[in-house]
Amino acid sequence: MAGKVLVVESERAARETCAEVLNGLGYNTEVAESAPRALDVLSTDQVEVVLINSGLASADDFKLVRAIKQKFPALEVVLMKAPEATDQTAQALRVGAYGCVSRPLRVNEIKHIFRQIEERQRLADDNRLLREQLKSSRGFGSLVGASEKMEHVYRLIAKVAAKRHPVLILGESGTGKEIVARAIHAQSPWHDQPFVPVDCGALTPSLIESELFGHLRGAFTGATESRQGLLATAGNGSVFLDEIAELPLELQSRLLRALQEREIRPIGSNARMRFDARVIAATNQDVAAAIKRGAFRKDLYFRLNVVSIKVAPLRERRSDIALLVHHFIDRHGGPAGRTRGVSYEAMTRLMTYDWPGNVRELENCVQRALALGAGSQIEVKDLPSSLLNPQASTAGRAELSTLRELERRAILEALEATGGDRLRAAKLLGIGKTTIYRKLKEYGVEGPSHSSGPA
Repeated sequence: MAGKVLVVESERAARETCAEVLNGLGYNTEVAESAPRALDVLSTDQVEVVLINSGLASADDFKLVRAIKQKFPALEVVLMKAPEATDQTAQALRVGAYGCVSRPLRVNEIKHIFRQIEERQRLADDNRLLREQLKSSRGFGSLVGASEKMEHVYRLIAKVAAKRHPVLILGESGTGKEIVARAIHAQSPWHDQPFVPVDCGALTPSLIESELFGHLRGAFTGATESRQGLLATAGNGSVFLDEIAELPLELQSRLLRALQEREIRPIGSNARMRFDARVIAATNQDVAAAIKRGAFRKDLYFRLNVVSIKVAPLRERRSDIALLVHHFIDRHGGPAGRTRGVSYEAMTRLMTYDWPGNVRELENCVQRALALGAGSQIEVKDLPSSLLNPQASTAGRAELSTLRELERRAILEALEATGGDRLRAAKLLGIGKTTIYRKLKEYGVEGPSHSSGPA
């Protein structure tokens, strides 16, 4: 248990005996002879548990216990009671005490109740971490794709996973940067340690320093209890700093120092603690432009960019679209055993749209189509209006004016996704094998050079 145990006991000999027992169990102790002195100690020292003589505690209807729980709600209060004081336990619990131990202190009893308190604190930390993970979750599936650009990402993940060097992931919003970070962590030797995502763009400037580095009670207005920062919470695992370019400059400096010295210092503390977690950062911004305009520190960029992984936007890896569509149908397609496919016309629209929102937008589109569609497959009418106009997919490219050209592109992208396997490409597109042969002949193309012949 971190921090101290405060012993509140009016008799000097009893105080010294209690402190000796606790020190022998490896706990740091502080003592107080009265209720006012106890409150003074709690206002200045970081204390985890308060042990109070039941006589002092029960005076004035447990006034001291009430005061402690009101000012320091995260502290646990344990009463030391004489064997004959059988009526005090229920009263103490009603006003907020954690429990009671007998006087004189017994080693096994102290060990048991402190172990329970430690478990309770651990569960509280785990719940906070889980909430942070849920808040930061992007929810657009695991890495899916067989394009050359995704194969390159897979190779980089395999190379960097076993090392603790910082990694910088670059890519547009919605491309799956957090999924790449989770894949790096999952493939690492530290996969059983925490993965802590932090959305630097979602936290307010007044809170982000405390969230990252932690704080001591009383370090600032409203800091009613000490709190461990997310960097420390990660332990030997990984910290994922999403949208790192949104971090204020002064905090960029603190983060740089933490990375250089492998130490962090909570707000309000002079003590430093070891920082062992691997840092994986990500941004959708042009970092070079941010450095040029003074919004991002060049030295922090060099520290983070030991290895960089660029996740391509979906418009640059169209051959992955059909794979992703079927992945999302399997994921969101409804009750087990219900088959949902995609009509050829709908798949053509999906594979030739530019997807400015990338994989996240595609998943949303598939979910919407599944919700609105009534048949056994997704039809064109189930797609959003932005996909129904062929001109919607032409931003930044030569205009595609005919459905014939859209169809041709969709077939070629499906062939690329399947490594030239025409049977698999036909399945992805929801058409028969003879249709794909006929279409290729009609358009005067043979597909990728590695295409297979008829089965």
